[in-house]
Amino acid sequence: EMERSLADLMPGFHWVIETLERLVTTERDIVEPVRLLDEAEIDRHQRGWDFVFVVTTREMRGRERQRLLGVTAGLFASALVSTAFLGDAAHEQRPLAPRLHALSMHLFGRLNGLAPEVTPTWMRRVERPDDLDATDGYAPSAVDALSLRMEEVADLRVEETQEAGKGWLGFYARSLWQNRGALPIVISRMRPWNFPLRLHRLTTAAGSALAVLVMTAESWEVAANLSASTITVLSVAAIVGTSGYLIRAQRLLASRQGPLREQRAVSNAGTVAAVLMGLAVTYAGIFTVASVFAAALFSNDLIATWTGVSDAAAVSVRVRLAALAACVSVVIGALGAAFEPYGYFRHVTQIDDEI
Repeated sequence: EMERSLADLMPGFHWVIETLERLVTTERDIVEPVRLLDEAEIDRHQRGWDFVFVVTTREMRGRERQRLLGVTAGLFASALVSTAFLGDAAHEQRPLAPRLHALSMHLFGRLNGLAPEVTPTWMRRVERPDDLDATDGYAPSAVDALSLRMEEVADLRVEETQEAGKGWLGFYARSLWQNRGALPIVISRMRPWNFPLRLHRLTTAAGSALAVLVMTAESWEVAANLSASTITVLSVAAIVGTSGYLIRAQRLLASRQGPLREQRAVSNAGTVAAVLMGLAVTYAGIFTVASVFAAALFSNDLIATWTGVSDAAAVSVRVRLAALAACVSVVIGALGAAFEPYGYFRHVTQIDDEI
């Protein structure tokens, strides 16, 4: 039904939907969406699919909602659908297919940049399963936007060109250049500016380290003896190093096994860029807080007593202390983030919407 609907709405494209069935050992436990996302990514990579939809009867664990109907992961062009709460308890004989179809079309729209609306179309805001009833079609403007997006999706991929076999570094460079317009969208889907707010253990660990460093005289002495160039090198090293550690510890990058794919190159590059930006935002936030504390709580006389610098140099010492505290706090914060429960870090960074 989904294939027919897409073909009717956008007849300029040849639509092919393949299906795979996977048996599970149990259907009663709650499944982490990222586990299903891993399986979807393997199939997408091996088969060269443009999109993947996973439909399961199991309940999915939500971070923002208790009952999940579906989630989108634009980073992997994938959507996950759970039928656990999709049915109607008051009308058990009512077919599930219409709601499943409507929800799938809604998720397809979200994956391709459409926003939920207060309309009777498939893009109607979904708060409860019955919101899917009596919805049909996309608005004309939505069809136009989807058509433009599908033209980009249908373009020849890098692995399908004659330039594909010239090393992985060149392949990545060509993939990123060809998708230079899509890469910022991939990064924004991960919302790196929200890392300090959404990754609670990272923020808690970083905040604890900041409080200790700012209130310790030895920290001020160390900061007073560091040059601006040393502080800069330490700051860059802290952001890059902690980003690499988190990417590895949380297994955020897809494996390089199998053939090189443009889709995977873009998702991996977007992940690295988003984590770097997220840690840079965290660093900037800690630096700002440390600067405020240093200016509000520590007088020039106190700083001179601790460090032996003149009153004129006290302002410079405050800046260096804030930067040093930010460096150490980001590192401690990354260690805290590495202990997030399984799937939480990836859910926060790789799942776009819970529905």
